[in-house]
Amino acid sequence: MKKILIFFVFLIIIISCKKEVATKSDPLSPDRKQTERDYRRVFYLSTVFPDSLQFYAEKLEKETARQPNEYKAMAVIVKSIYYANFNSYQLAMEGYEKGLLLLKDSKADSLKCRLYIGIGSCAKVNGNNPKAFANLYKALAIYEKLGDRRGIADVNANLAHVYMQKGDSQLAKQYLQIALKTLEKDKTDGFYLTTSHSLANVYGMNGEYDKALALDEEGIRISEKIGSDKIKVMFLDNKANCFMYTNRLDSAQYYFDECLKLDYKIGNKKQIADSYGNLGFLASLKKDFPTAEKLLFKSIEILKEIKHKPNLAKSYSLLVGVYEQQEKFKQALETQKEFYKQYKLMIDERKEASLAEFRIIHETQQKEKKLAQNKVELLKREVESKRKNTTILILSVLVFFVIIVGYMIYRQQRLKVNQQQQEFQLKSAISQIETQNKLQEQRLSISRDLHDNIGAQLTFIISSVDNVKYGFGVKNTVLGSKLDNISNFTRETIIELRDTIWAMNNNHITFEDLRVRILNFIEKAKLAKEDIHFKFSIEDSLEDVSFSSVQGINIYRTIQEALNNAIKHANASEIIILARLTDGAIRVEIDDNGKGFEFEATEIGNGLHNMKKRMEDIGGVFEIGSEMGKGTRISIVIDKPFLNN
Repeated sequence: MKKILIFFVFLIIIISCKKEVATKSDPLSPDRKQTERDYRRVFYLSTVFPDSLQFYAEKLEKETARQPNEYKAMAVIVKSIYYANFNSYQLAMEGYEKGLLLLKDSKADSLKCRLYIGIGSCAKVNGNNPKAFANLYKALAIYEKLGDRRGIADVNANLAHVYMQKGDSQLAKQYLQIALKTLEKDKTDGFYLTTSHSLANVYGMNGEYDKALALDEEGIRISEKIGSDKIKVMFLDNKANCFMYTNRLDSAQYYFDECLKLDYKIGNKKQIADSYGNLGFLASLKKDFPTAEKLLFKSIEILKEIKHKPNLAKSYSLLVGVYEQQEKFKQALETQKEFYKQYKLMIDERKEASLAEFRIIHETQQKEKKLAQNKVELLKREVESKRKNTTILILSVLVFFVIIVGYMIYRQQRLKVNQQQQEFQLKSAISQIETQNKLQEQRLSISRDLHDNIGAQLTFIISSVDNVKYGFGVKNTVLGSKLDNISNFTRETIIELRDTIWAMNNNHITFEDLRVRILNFIEKAKLAKEDIHFKFSIEDSLEDVSFSSVQGINIYRTIQEALNNAIKHANASEIIILARLTDGAIRVEIDDNGKGFEFEATEIGNGLHNMKKRMEDIGGVFEIGSEMGKGTRISIVIDKPFLNN
């Protein structure tokens, strides 16, 4: 009996351990990986495609229903971002505070910071500055402890916006300058540029136009470098306003025109309408009232189409001023009526949205109250159930001992069967290892044959061609050229063969291996093209990343082909190769400052098709962008989780 009890306790411990192991392995499940990917994607969508936020909010809510609180908090953050994007700040605040309750006993500091920042932003919009400051400083303390530069800059930028709302431009400038200082090592980061734009706006509002223009110039230069028209147009707009408010109207006209060109290129109708509005106001300052009317009507037409009531009301207001300056009081009165109509519609919409927001809050509270009542009822039932179960448990114990005795007998038989299965599995494993060893030997044998036989034969061809050319004193220029071509092609084939043998002889290829290969290739390219300057850089964070031989050779061949294309066709003076880690993926970019080409008008050759196919074969993405006179960029992106598969 004593032995049976000991066995029973031991069995319970084993089951508990298994459950714990399963729990620890859960975070590696595909569902949670998908949740994390969706969560990261939302921060990009919130600024580019805000309409898709509702879909992701609902998707994450379903995905995380049975996941730990950290994942539920991610879903709450996404839903709150959705509410905030559509001005439902009370709902957003409720969501962020719910997220903090979920993470009460969690160590997920980054998620807590995101929630603190969210609460601070909503409190700022609602005019509750003390609450905004309290939550933002909580986030700042955590980010400083973690040494998270991006987070520190984010909080300082948010603190600056609170001070801007309070009308304290000096402190707003101070915190924006801290944010920029924190990110000064990476000025091409989008957050650095948007923060720089905010500081330029503050300078402009304070009449410090020289400082504002200096930041605008830097922002335009960097946004052109990274190819971001959306960021560039922000700085152009601020620059135009600085010139307009310093009465340099011709300069303002030029930069507002540049804004309009980029707005059309980007396709953002709201921004196009804003640019027409700015140009209309500028024309009124120049006393060119017919042009001002024409431009403002264009702005109004687009704003009506996209139903943007705040800016529509603003454009009508500007048009009223244009009519009044021309003493067209009848048109001014009619336009003033239209302005009040749009303003009333905007106010009514905000009231409806506010009522709907509080209705949702009320319904949510009612649901939570109902859930609490259900929990109480459930607890009562559980107490009653426990009383019944006590009786059943006593009977079950007796039955259990009978089962244990039977199990012990069964277990003895099962152990014998398991032992036989383990012996069989061991033999199978030994056989598999032997098979793998044989395959490795065959692989090495093939690579030796390639090197010793085919390599030697290719070398013999080169020697024979040279002997024919020099031994027989070939004078025929065409024949000599043909022999040179055969010799050069054979040498290139030997190099390709050596690269293939190198890949075959390595189970894993590191970035350091690729660095050496690519540097060798560049050195040879320099001998052929001395006028091209090469820059090659691999981030330190990629030193420990390794690939399978198939992945490694495909990545190397793609980079090699991209460099070949740039050297042969681009007429470039500089080629830059950069490998870095961004958002959990490895990105390799090959940039040249050559002549570029019109992508749509150019027939794509086998080289580009081959590069794209190589990346698809290893789960990567191939991208190419080019513009006439501005060079070409080829990018390959490999998600880190795909590596070494």
